[in-house]
Amino acid sequence: MPPGFLTLLFSFALATLAQAAEPVFPPGSRVGLVPPAGMTAGASFQGFEDRARLVSLIVSEVSAQTYDRIAQDFTPEAIRTAGMEELSRETLPLAQGEGLLVVTRPSGGQGAPLRKWALLARNQDLTVVVLGVVPEAAREAYSDAAMRAAFASVVVRSKLTPDEMLAVLPYRLDDLAGFRLLRTSPDGTAVMTLGPQDTTLPVAQPYFMITPRPVEPPAAAERERFAQRMMAGFLNRPNARVVNSEPLRIGGVPGYQIVAISIDPSTGDELAMVQWLRFGPGVVQMFGMARRDQWETALTRMRAVRDGFGSK
Repeated sequence: MPPGFLTLLFSFALATLAQAAEPVFPPGSRVGLVPPAGMTAGASFQGFEDRARLVSLIVSEVSAQTYDRIAQDFTPEAIRTAGMEELSRETLPLAQGEGLLVVTRPSGGQGAPLRKWALLARNQDLTVVVLGVVPEAAREAYSDAAMRAAFASVVVRSKLTPDEMLAVLPYRLDDLAGFRLLRTSPDGTAVMTLGPQDTTLPVAQPYFMITPRPVEPPAAAERERFAQRMMAGFLNRPNARVVNSEPLRIGGVPGYQIVAISIDPSTGDELAMVQWLRFGPGVVQMFGMARRDQWETALTRMRAVRDGFGSK
C-alpha cells in the first residue's frame, strides 16, 4: 500500500459524507456548508463554532464586484505581509464552480499556534469568503481532512426574500424607501442598495447600511470625537472632507450626524456620505454613500430608512 493512501482514502470518505449531508445556512445567509461534527451555529456571527475548543468557521458574502479587491488579500505577498506562513494553496471544486482555498499559520512562531483556512469564491452576483480558525490543540478533533471537506461542501442558495431578510434582524425597518436589501445578519447588520445592481459600490449606485456596535454610548461631551473615530475606523478614506458635524435626535433618542465629501480613487467621481449614530440602548451606526449627482434623492431616502428604525 503506497504511503499516504489511507490519508487520501479518509479524506475522500469525509468529502463524500459532506456531499451527502445537507448544508446548513446561517440565518440570513445565502452561503451554507456542512460543518464538521462538533460545531454549532455561531452565537455572535454568521457561521459555526466549537466554543470549548475555540474553533470557528465564519461565513461572509459581499457583492460580486468586490471579488478582485478581496483577492488581493489572498496573494502570497499579502499573506507574508500579514505575518502568516502559507501551508497550502489549491483550487477547490465546489457544487457551483470552484474556489481558492488557502491554509496558513503564524510565521516564525509568532502568536498562538493555530491554522487559518480561507476560501474565496464567486458566482454571478456574489463573492463568498469563508474563514476558519483551528488551534493546534484542536486539530485532533478537527483534522485537515475534516476541515477541507467542510470547505468543499460550500454552496450558494437562491436569493432570500425581503421578508426573510428582515426577519433575521433584531429590530424593525418600517420603511425601506426604495432601497433593496442585499443581506442581513442576526447581529443586526443590514446592507442595502438603491438601484438594479447587487452592488455596494457607491460609484455605481447609492448604498446604505445599518449595524449595531458592541460599545458603550459615550457621554454627551464625547459624542463628536466618538463619531469621528467611528467614521474613520469604518471608512478609511483619508481624503474625506467633513462638511457637517452636529448632534441631533433620532427616533426620540440622542444621535450624531457627520456629512462628508470625498473623491473615489478609482474613477475620480465625487462622493457624498453620511454617518448617523443612534445612542441608547447601545450604539447603532448608520452609514450611506452616493455620487454627488445622486445625493439629494439618496439622502432623502436614507433619512426615511433611518426614521423607520425601531424595536421589535
